Amino acid sequence: MTPEEELQTLNRTIRQFESVFRSTKDPSQRARVTKELTKLKTYREKLQSFHEFDPTAFEEPAVVDEWEGLSYLKTILESAGKKSKSKKESYEESFGDRELYYLYLYLDYFEEDFLTILSETKLKLDFKHSLERDSFYHRFENLRRLFANVNEDSSTVDLYSGQKHEEDMRKRSFKKKRNVIVEADKFLRSVERFAEVLVTDIESGGLICLNADDKLHFDRIEGRRSFEGKTVRQALKELKSFAREVIEFLNVPQIESRE
Repeated sequence: MTPEEELQTLNRTIRQFESVFRSTKDPSQRARVTKELTKLKTYREKLQSFHEFDPTAFEEPAVVDEWEGLSYLKTILESAGKKSKSKKESYEESFGDRELYYLYLYLDYFEEDFLTILSETKLKLDFKHSLERDSFYHRFENLRRLFANVNEDSSTVDLYSGQKHEEDMRKRSFKKKRNVIVEADKFLRSVERFAEVLVTDIESGGLICLNADDKLHFDRIEGRRSFEGKTVRQALKELKSFAREVIEFLNVPQIESRE
């Protein structure tokens, strides 16, 4: 990545964090976002001091698109907006955290569109990569259990308002939320690496994926899927792109994600 590209990425990440800060009401999340913004802006200042940039090339846009780099999330939210407003709001309020709610929507989308193609009937792989592919089902279910636990905590923490254990409960709830985000980051990074290996192998004429050019079709029981009629190769490229977007959205420091 060139210094110019790195600066552009930094500016985009900073704008996304600023958007999250404006939209969230969760004090703990605002504190975390403020901390991240301070780090990012400090690093940006250092980068600008070490390199000469054309200032006109990095001027802030007059109108900031808060969905820049978040095309999947924008599509997901537009789809969610077609559902009843009260149901959508109840989901968001139940988490008490917009970042966590958006991650929940991302994982819903992954389960609906991508997990379906990670099956033996849709994606034919050699033995080694079949085992890795199958492991994603177990790991995804574990993420779902973590979410259920966090959601249960979020719905009961207000019951301790004014009591001596309120602060402990809120700290515990925050740690669980953070753990979900870190585990989701680990999961999506594994998915991205997996998709990258397959796509690279397909492009080089390898033999890991045995049905790269097969078109995907779904029966009535499976329901309508967005990959209907697309090739396995196309679906894997989209899987990699989707995983990368979620990883960048979560923005988990790698020293933390390896803990």
